[in-house]
Amino acid sequence: MPKAILLKNKTAPKDPYLENFVSSGYSTDFVPLLDHIHMEKSEIIAFLKTDYFLHKTLAFIITSQRAVEMLNECMQILKRTDPEITQIIYNKPVYTVGPATYRILADAGFVDLRGGDKAGNGSILAQIILNDDIYTGIEDSDKHITFFTGETRRDIIPKCLLSNNFQLYEKIVYKTLPRDDIVTRFKSAIDNIDQSQRSSSWVVFFSPQGTEDIVTYLQHTKDQFNIASIGPTTEKYLLSKNLKPKVVAPKPEPISLLLSIQKVH
Repeated sequence: MPKAILLKNKTAPKDPYLENFVSSGYSTDFVPLLDHIHMEKSEIIAFLKTDYFLHKTLAFIITSQRAVEMLNECMQILKRTDPEITQIIYNKPVYTVGPATYRILADAGFVDLRGGDKAGNGSILAQIILNDDIYTGIEDSDKHITFFTGETRRDIIPKCLLSNNFQLYEKIVYKTLPRDDIVTRFKSAIDNIDQSQRSSSWVVFFSPQGTEDIVTYLQHTKDQFNIASIGPTTEKYLLSKNLKPKVVAPKPEPISLLLSIQKVH
């Protein structure tokens, strides 16, 4: 059975990449690159209950599955303590990138989701926000929007919104730390691939973040691997390291990645 080595943390409660690869006849190994450490839930819950967030914030942005996990944990607590507040939050417009995060939010109970499969990256999502009619006729000073994010994030969405006079508030809900066992786990995943299946197995890069040690290993190993990249940003990074992806998924979603791989094989 061919293997897909996924360079990411496994998403809880369900990982759509795992489900899709397994159903397509692949075994999978996850190689976590970063440890995600949640901020204090009490602090996040206190913010969710503020007048600013409940009544002044028109919508919020959440693009990371780690941020969604943290928000969902806080919402479960709020359900028990403040069900009315929970309903206000579930009905707020939510902007997100890609179908996977969109689906997790929908399953959690958020009902007004925007972006998703129509927003393959932050640049597209920023334009969707700018063009959304919920801001029509509203003064710039009242265009309050909250971005739930990690300690490290790209500047694309914040820069675009701030340059268009949105009142952006960023709420950090988790931080990331690099793991020290990345190469060991990666080598273990490779060693578990049957020699006859190596030509049809894949190493999937989702983001440049945290991949430096694996890139160095691949640059110096004699073994040849099929490399897949999620999106052009990661592709550009890999090419700068003289690693050419055989496949670049046009959208950050499992089906897009699998269809691209199936075209090669």
